[in-house]
Amino acid sequence: MYRLLLALVLFLLPTVTLAQSMPLDRYIREGLSNNLALKQRDFSLQKSLKALGEAKGLFLPSISFEARYSRAGGGREIIIPIGDLMNPVYGTLNELLVAQGLPPRPFPTLQNEIVPFLREEEQETKVRLVQPVFQPAIYYNYKIKKNLARVQEEERNVYRRQLVADIKTAYFNYLKTIRIIDLYASTRELLEENLRVSRSLFGAEKATREVVFRAEAELSALEQKEAEAERDRKLAASYFNFLLNRPPNEVIEATGDDAGPPEEIMSYEEAERIALTRREELFQVEGALEVARHNVRLAGSRYLPSVNFVLDYGIQGEFYRFSERDDFWMGSVLLSWSIFDGFQRKAKRDQAVLERKTLEALREELGSRIVLQVREAFDNLAVARRAIVSAGARVSSAEKSFEIVRRKYTQGMSPHIEFLDARNTLTNAEISLVLAGYDYRVRYAEFERVLALNDFGE
Repeated sequence: MYRLLLALVLFLLPTVTLAQSMPLDRYIREGLSNNLALKQRDFSLQKSLKALGEAKGLFLPSISFEARYSRAGGGREIIIPIGDLMNPVYGTLNELLVAQGLPPRPFPTLQNEIVPFLREEEQETKVRLVQPVFQPAIYYNYKIKKNLARVQEEERNVYRRQLVADIKTAYFNYLKTIRIIDLYASTRELLEENLRVSRSLFGAEKATREVVFRAEAELSALEQKEAEAERDRKLAASYFNFLLNRPPNEVIEATGDDAGPPEEIMSYEEAERIALTRREELFQVEGALEVARHNVRLAGSRYLPSVNFVLDYGIQGEFYRFSERDDFWMGSVLLSWSIFDGFQRKAKRDQAVLERKTLEALREELGSRIVLQVREAFDNLAVARRAIVSAGARVSSAEKSFEIVRRKYTQGMSPHIEFLDARNTLTNAEISLVLAGYDYRVRYAEFERVLALNDFGE
């Protein structure tokens, strides 16, 4: 009785600021560190950050080493008409010499030179540097990757906040099963005493056999309820340990849970304002909207030219030789400008514009949905708070009624069925108080999640 009165006082005690219990705080930190689903989102965030680093690298020059060795045959030939040009000249010179009475000279007969266009053997080895000079696509790609990383981070934060609420809910549900088991244990003591008294009355021929049967039936019914409560306790413990990535049978510390949420909460208007300024889903859709805007700009930038600077330095020739006659360098500025692509760029830009409009509509819908969630959570919390007061009053009345009936029953002034009804009424009232108390805590955990109040460390 005193324990129930103390629990009632603690539930109804107004507080300005009450911290969550120390075990629960520790369990929340453990869950944020070990939860497997959260780890998956952390890995996705790290992947997005690596993609952002890749996008940054596109602004820097790229340096590559390239080597080529070739053997060729056939192909086009270049004819150099040396014979056709020089042989007539030599003939004319000899004619002039003969006309002057001089002997002719033995000029050689030259053949035309045939040079193959492809070298039979050739190598080219060089280092190439490419530096983007004007490429808008690189800039917008960087902006897109940056906002995608932001979206991934907010998605991770949404799950973190949901995980905090789930851990709190699972912990309170576990504590609820323990309290109910305790209530059944105290009820068992009374029912066992009732069975003993019933047998004594029957033995003294002050009651009929049915009184004993009824007491035994009530005790059997309680044993079934205890078994169901124990099953619920195990399931609640398993789910709680699952959230923390612990073995299903890991022991859960169930002390320090009396510090509940504050009785006085903010107004609905303030709750709505807080939710609309703190919810990560809004930041997430805003990041996605920025991605869509940059996608529109990226599609528009495809109408512009791109300019790159290229510098090559290396050696070339038929053999690998490192001399001043074999090395070379060449710097180039390359401009590329697509003039017509069958309206593909226009189609891509139109798609990006439609995606942006879709996200703008989603942002508006999300704001309305959050307002609805705040209203629901606010009203549920108010109802749960009133349920505690009602359940406490029922327990107080049921305790007084049962005490009166118990005294009358032990004196033989009250029928057995009245005693059992009073006991059942008290037990149900006590269970209702426990359920109402922990339901209020669960509702407050949901209220914290909806308003993004359940802060957590990184």
